[in-house]
Amino acid sequence: MDAQQQSPGSEGAAPSTSGRSPTALVISINRVKGLVREDAGSISTEACFAIAKATELLVESIVERAAAKMAAAGRDSLEYADVAAVVAESPSLDLLADIVPQTVKAAALLPAMS
Repeated sequence: MDAQQQSPGSEGAAPSTSGRSPTALVISINRVKGLVREDAGSISTEACFAIAKATELLVESIVERAAAKMAAAGRDSLEYADVAAVVAESPSLDLLADIVPQTVKAAALLPAMS
Protein backbone atom coordinates (compact mmCIF):
# COMPACT_ATOMS: atom_id res chain seq x y z
CA MET A 1 0.00 0.00 0.00
CA ASP A 2 1.44 3.38 -1.05
CA ALA A 3 1.33 6.08 1.65
CA GLN A 4 0.70 8.62 -1.08
CA GLN A 5 -2.57 6.92 -1.96
CA GLN A 6 -3.88 5.67 1.36
CA SER A 7 -3.44 6.56 4.99
CA PRO A 8 -2.87 3.99 7.71
CA GLY A 9 -6.07 2.39 8.97
CA SER A 10 -8.24 3.76 6.16
CA GLU A 11 -9.20 0.50 4.48
CA GLY A 12 -12.78 0.46 3.22
CA ALA A 13 -13.20 4.23 3.28
CA ALA A 14 -16.08 5.57 1.19
CA PRO A 15 -15.26 7.56 -1.94
CA SER A 16 -15.48 11.34 -1.70
CA THR A 17 -17.88 13.49 -3.72
CA SER A 18 -15.11 14.28 -6.20
CA GLY A 19 -14.93 10.63 -7.24
CA ARG A 20 -11.56 10.04 -5.59
CA SER A 21 -11.08 8.00 -2.49
CA PRO A 22 -10.86 10.23 0.60
CA THR A 23 -7.40 8.77 1.12
CA ALA A 24 -6.15 9.50 -2.40
CA LEU A 25 -3.82 12.47 -2.65
CA VAL A 26 -3.21 14.90 -5.47
CA ILE A 27 -0.40 16.70 -3.63
CA SER A 28 2.83 14.71 -3.48
CA ILE A 29 3.81 13.53 -0.02
CA ASN A 30 7.46 13.96 -1.00
CA ARG A 31 6.81 17.61 -1.87
CA VAL A 32 5.13 18.18 1.51
CA LYS A 33 8.02 16.43 3.29
CA GLY A 34 10.48 18.69 1.50
CA LEU A 35 8.59 21.83 2.52
CA VAL A 36 8.20 20.74 6.15
CA ARG A 37 11.85 19.72 6.46
CA GLU A 38 12.86 23.29 5.56
CA ASP A 39 11.12 24.54 8.72
CA ALA A 40 10.66 21.67 11.14
CA GLY A 41 13.14 18.94 10.32
CA SER A 42 11.72 15.44 10.10
CA ILE A 43 8.03 14.54 9.75
CA SER A 44 6.15 11.26 10.07
CA THR A 45 4.28 9.83 7.10
CA GLU A 46 0.99 10.22 8.96
CA ALA A 47 1.61 13.91 9.70
CA CYS A 48 2.69 14.48 6.12
CA PHE A 49 -0.49 12.80 4.84
CA ALA A 50 -2.63 14.95 7.16
CA ILE A 51 -0.97 18.17 5.95
CA ALA A 52 -1.32 17.18 2.29
CA LYS A 53 -4.98 16.18 2.66
CA ALA A 54 -5.85 19.31 4.66
CA THR A 55 -4.22 21.44 1.97
CA GLU A 56 -6.20 19.70 -0.76
CA LEU A 57 -9.47 20.16 1.13
CA LEU A 58 -8.72 23.85 1.74
CA VAL A 59 -7.96 24.45 -1.94
CA GLU A 60 -11.06 22.49 -3.00
CA SER A 61 -13.25 24.59 -0.69
CA ILE A 62 -11.81 27.88 -1.95
CA VAL A 63 -12.20 26.81 -5.59
CA GLU A 64 -15.80 25.66 -5.09
CA ARG A 65 -16.75 28.97 -3.48
CA ALA A 66 -14.86 31.00 -6.10
CA ALA A 67 -16.54 28.98 -8.88
CA ALA A 68 -19.94 29.88 -7.41
CA LYS A 69 -18.98 33.56 -7.66
CA MET A 70 -17.83 33.02 -11.24
CA ALA A 71 -21.12 31.33 -12.17
CA ALA A 72 -23.15 34.06 -10.45
CA ALA A 73 -21.29 36.61 -12.57
CA GLY A 74 -22.15 34.63 -15.70
CA ARG A 75 -18.54 33.84 -16.57
CA ASP A 76 -16.96 30.54 -17.51
CA SER A 77 -13.45 31.44 -16.40
CA LEU A 78 -12.30 31.67 -12.80
CA GLU A 79 -10.58 34.99 -12.09
CA TYR A 80 -8.23 36.17 -9.37
CA ALA A 81 -10.98 38.49 -8.11
CA ASP A 82 -13.23 35.47 -7.42
CA VAL A 83 -10.58 33.84 -5.25
CA ALA A 84 -9.67 37.11 -3.51
CA ALA A 85 -13.34 37.77 -2.72
CA VAL A 86 -13.71 34.34 -1.12
CA VAL A 87 -10.63 34.97 1.04
CA ALA A 88 -11.82 38.48 2.02
CA GLU A 89 -15.34 37.29 2.94
CA SER A 90 -14.24 34.31 5.04
CA PRO A 91 -12.95 34.94 8.57
CA SER A 92 -11.55 31.40 8.60
CA LEU A 93 -9.30 32.37 5.66
CA ASP A 94 -7.81 35.47 7.30
CA LEU A 95 -4.43 33.73 7.28
CA LEU A 96 -4.48 34.10 3.46
CA ALA A 97 -5.49 37.78 3.38
CA ASP A 98 -1.92 39.02 2.81
CA ILE A 99 -1.23 36.32 0.23
CA VAL A 100 -4.45 36.77 -1.78
CA PRO A 101 -5.44 40.44 -1.31
CA GLN A 102 -8.29 42.03 -3.19
CA THR A 103 -7.13 44.23 -6.04
CA VAL A 104 -7.59 47.99 -5.88
CA LYS A 105 -7.74 50.16 -8.99
CA ALA A 106 -5.20 52.97 -9.14
CA ALA A 107 -8.01 55.50 -9.71
CA ALA A 108 -9.42 54.62 -6.29
CA LEU A 109 -6.05 55.22 -4.61
CA LEU A 110 -5.12 58.52 -6.25
CA PRO A 111 -7.57 60.71 -4.28
CA ALA A 112 -6.40 59.15 -1.01
CA MET A 113 -2.77 59.88 -1.87
CA SER A 114 -3.26 63.60 -2.47
